[in-house]
Amino acid sequence: MKDVQIYGAGLSGLTAAINLAREGHDVTVYEKERQIGGSQKCHPSVHMTPLHFQKMNEFIGINVEPFFSELNSFKAYIYSKIARFSPKNLFVTERGPKKSSLNYRLYQTALENGVNFEFSHPLTPNMIKSLNDESIIATGGYSSLCKHLKLRHVPFIHFDSHKKSQKMDNYCLAYFDTYLVGYGYIAAKDGLVSAQVGFLLSQPYEKYLQKFKKRLKETENLEFSEWSLVMDNYPEKTNLFKKLYGKTFILAGTISGFIDPFFGFGVNSALISGKIAAMTVVSKKRGIQEFKRFTTELNRMFLLSRVYDFLPMRNIIIPRLFKNTTNSIPLIGKNLQNIPGFTHDDCFKIQSIQDER
Repeated sequence: MKDVQIYGAGLSGLTAAINLAREGHDVTVYEKERQIGGSQKCHPSVHMTPLHFQKMNEFIGINVEPFFSELNSFKAYIYSKIARFSPKNLFVTERGPKKSSLNYRLYQTALENGVNFEFSHPLTPNMIKSLNDESIIATGGYSSLCKHLKLRHVPFIHFDSHKKSQKMDNYCLAYFDTYLVGYGYIAAKDGLVSAQVGFLLSQPYEKYLQKFKKRLKETENLEFSEWSLVMDNYPEKTNLFKKLYGKTFILAGTISGFIDPFFGFGVNSALISGKIAAMTVVSKKRGIQEFKRFTTELNRMFLLSRVYDFLPMRNIIIPRLFKNTTNSIPLIGKNLQNIPGFTHDDCFKIQSIQDER
């Protein structure tokens, strides 16, 4: 039995903690915030993800299906096109401190399995030298530790917001445009609606936020009263281990690069990454094998995502790829096969494409 320290009580840290506690290890999770659920700037929030529950439950040993709801509709504004996707095998889940969130449910499961928690306990750069060998670091991209752990990363900012709605539809909206890093994202579950939009630090992001807000109002008559600015970091490659000060740390979640760089689906990959981190504590060989199995294509995808961000005339080139569903489905499907998790082959089927008027 080992004493295992995990830094970060997000999805990957909690999944790792549950699995290690079940193996009989003495596990303590250290969390920066005062409670479960991450930063109040980012949560509560709703996240959409493709997911194959049977495969996921078997792999991580946790039945997560009750924490998700089926998606009712998914629409994407792709420059001058509007694409409507089939919601089949797409799901939404709540993140944050509330009892209805996935974070809270995993936290309760961890407590039931004897995991210890220390809140208001951030991992500062000065503490890194004193960490135990094989500690798990799952602090997320906005922890600022990427720099101090000497991990290759791209700094950026995103604005987050959320609100209550009388409508109980579970839906997702995505906005692709030249001024956006990746895409703007809105998701709703059981009356909670959240939004996130990201920009490069070199961009006039306050100005572009206003542009995005105007776009939401014009297309969906959707408004959010308050937006929080979050400084974040996007990894440029995958790392299961980081060796510093004569020690080996195990990385999990976004800080390990274990996330789809094109579409940003973090829920699916965080659960998988947490399980792999737990495996690695028990057997480095097995952990490395599983990490490689799920991340084979990710470093290439990181490169492609950077190419996309700086692609000239995106507003002309990308819509041409969406002339009809026959042309666009293979393009999207190939990229979705690289999501580091468990998805169904028939998810993200495009139902219709039309010009925006």
